[in-house]
Amino acid sequence: MRIAVLTSGGKDSILALHKISDMGELLLVTAIPEREDSYMFHTANLHMLDAIAKCLDLPLVKIKVSGIEEKEVEELKEGLSNLEIDAVCCGAIASNYQLSRIKRICDSLDLKLFAPLWGIEQERILNEVSQNFEAVIVSVSAMGLDESFLGMKLDKKGVERLKEVAKKTKINLSGEGGEYETLVLDAPLFKKRIIIKFLEKIWQNNRGVALVKDFEIIEKRR
Repeated sequence: MRIAVLTSGGKDSILALHKISDMGELLLVTAIPEREDSYMFHTANLHMLDAIAKCLDLPLVKIKVSGIEEKEVEELKEGLSNLEIDAVCCGAIASNYQLSRIKRICDSLDLKLFAPLWGIEQERILNEVSQNFEAVIVSVSAMGLDESFLGMKLDKKGVERLKEVAKKTKINLSGEGGEYETLVLDAPLFKKRIIIKFLEKIWQNNRGVALVKDFEIIEKRR
């Protein structure tokens, strides 16, 4: 079975990849929106997908989409229709908006859908990421998430900070609604790891982004 893993390089999609890694041949697929305000897809640091694919030693396909609501879904469908795949995997946790649209694509193309994180408690997912991955927050756009969260490691301490904010402001703890976005630098299936050498933080009004401007791919210690 050949599985297209929809990924932005963030924690959810990379965790989902790990969950289904033994189910078939994996292919990384990322949507590249022309607009930063895409409803479906992340935009921060998508240039890092090449490095992530190299670390995972997996092929990567990039599908350009407009970023326009609903139109971008059809554009993703068209891109997937050109691939020799049997299934699609996504990192949806609780977003019916995301899952329903991916399911619609899969149904129309007669593809199986894997959503291994669906319905899992958000705190449990964060704990698993903090224990097994090296990930950093690269975008924030929600009440309670200030500039200090940009570049923050999603380790045990980072998870506690997010839990404190979520308790006060009721934001989505996993960030699935776009409250924050992450970038995975290392994970169990990574054959190499990414070291960030320079991270440019840009803050405007009540939101910000941390852009990787310089990085290095290094060998992992055995």
